[in-house]
Amino acid sequence: MYILDTNIIIRFLTNDDEEQSLVAYRVFEKAVNGEFAFLLHPLVVAECCWVLESKRYGYTKGEIASKLKQIMEASCIKTIDKEVVGKALDDYARCSVDFADAYLSALAQHTSSIQGIITWNEKDFRRLGVECYMPESII
Repeated sequence: MYILDTNIIIRFLTNDDEEQSLVAYRVFEKAVNGEFAFLLHPLVVAECCWVLESKRYGYTKGEIASKLKQIMEASCIKTIDKEVVGKALDDYARCSVDFADAYLSALAQHTSSIQGIITWNEKDFRRLGVECYMPESII
């Protein structure tokens, strides 16, 4: 198993560098054919969202979420916290928030021991439907 880095996913999805994109495509093809597998970390998903939304690529949050969820569903991909990441991608697109906020919200909702999120960014977290608290309210 190999840890999948952001740049491989970006080349695979965007074809912005012909040579590297071809190699990325071949790597994915071999993985799909069962020659090896990938581990996908939530940090890589977050970085993919950030890069693909940039002016250079200009993907919408909906497009990004859809493409990354398709990658996550491949049998050759093991995603850490797959359920949380999947919900975070859905919320990222639906609520138009940063992936990091969507991930924290999904994690809080998925983990029964979490009471809420401490933040000054109440607006985005309230949109996500998660309990959030201003830091001043817990001291």
